[in-house]
Amino acid sequence: MAPFRDRHFLAIGSDVRLILAGFGLLLAVGLVSGVGVGVLSSRQLSRVPDVDMQQASLGDGVQEAWDRLRQIAQLDFRAAIEPRQATTAVAAAPAPAAAPAVSPEEAARRVAEGRQLSPHRTALRTDADRTVDAMLRRFEQQGFDLADYRGNGGRLEVPRIFLAKLPVDIADVSITEKRKRAFIKVMLPHILRENERIAADRERLQVLHDRLRLGDSLGGRDRRWLDQLAERYGLDGDEPDTAELLERVDIIPPALALAQSIEESGWGTSRFALLGNAVFGMWTWTPGAGIVPEDRPEGETYEVQRFRSLENSVAAYMRNLNTKSSYREFRDRRAAQHARSETLDSYQLAGQLHRYSVRGADYIRTIRSIMRSNNLEAFDDARLAAEAAPLLGLDFFGKS
Repeated sequence: MAPFRDRHFLAIGSDVRLILAGFGLLLAVGLVSGVGVGVLSSRQLSRVPDVDMQQASLGDGVQEAWDRLRQIAQLDFRAAIEPRQATTAVAAAPAPAAAPAVSPEEAARRVAEGRQLSPHRTALRTDADRTVDAMLRRFEQQGFDLADYRGNGGRLEVPRIFLAKLPVDIADVSITEKRKRAFIKVMLPHILRENERIAADRERLQVLHDRLRLGDSLGGRDRRWLDQLAERYGLDGDEPDTAELLERVDIIPPALALAQSIEESGWGTSRFALLGNAVFGMWTWTPGAGIVPEDRPEGETYEVQRFRSLENSVAAYMRNLNTKSSYREFRDRRAAQHARSETLDSYQLAGQLHRYSVRGADYIRTIRSIMRSNNLEAFDDARLAAEAAPLLGLDFFGKS
């Protein structure tokens, strides 16, 4: 029995040595990790100026060490996003924290103003007082080149950059081609965006129209939406005529909208366009709601309606064509093209706008000439680029 007992004790001794070796290894790893954390912490602390903080020692509690490391990380994050301070330290008390560039009230005002101009938060918006050169560079950085519109299968992809106003110096650009390029690049995104909104409403309206034709009843939510849409497009009554509404809720071909904005604003150089975003020359008889033309005949009271932004101007122009009785022939021709499953023809539709101007047939000839001479019909197939992902931490609407 003695040999067996000796072997038993030897086995126990081996197990104890293994256990002690394991504890020793764990202790060594812990010591190395602790020293590494201490070195990294000291390096991080050395990068943050004017911070009165004691280095965590190995004897500190786990919670205290974690809190200090978290504080170091926060300080590093602030140092990364705030402007770098001068490398020469001032001997004395630490410099006071810099005041924020924009007060919370001002930031809230800018965001509210931006959302009022456009509810689409992901749209990039450049400053209204940018020059033509700066604006063109911005578009080119996004790959928006009018010379490439025949690429990509004949469809131009337009970045979602929306200017609230025209560039302030567009009337001073002496190079005609440059001024034309700038005006189209400013206006086309707005026209395409408003058509997107109209197309979305039309798609939903078509579904409700088909359901009603089949004898289906609408729920409360759909009914309220339909009533609001009918009111917006000038249809009264308890039961909106969805067939008539479909003739109104429809897009305006970009080539036609561009041609009319070009003619009415003189490629963005008119006083009405620069002072009131009135790029479509729409009239108003509400005193003070517009700009009085210098050559207005005596006794007349109309004004050229002003708008807060180009976006508002485009929306009002399209609503005008889609609601006023003067443009019923335009809407009928557009509906006929739909019925034949044809692509909307800007050139033909322009022929139904003789009531848009007192010039009548001459106005139509001018619009068609602008479309053909500038090859605007190529933009009827243009589309806005996909919605950009939100960029956190940036003031989209403030001035840079």
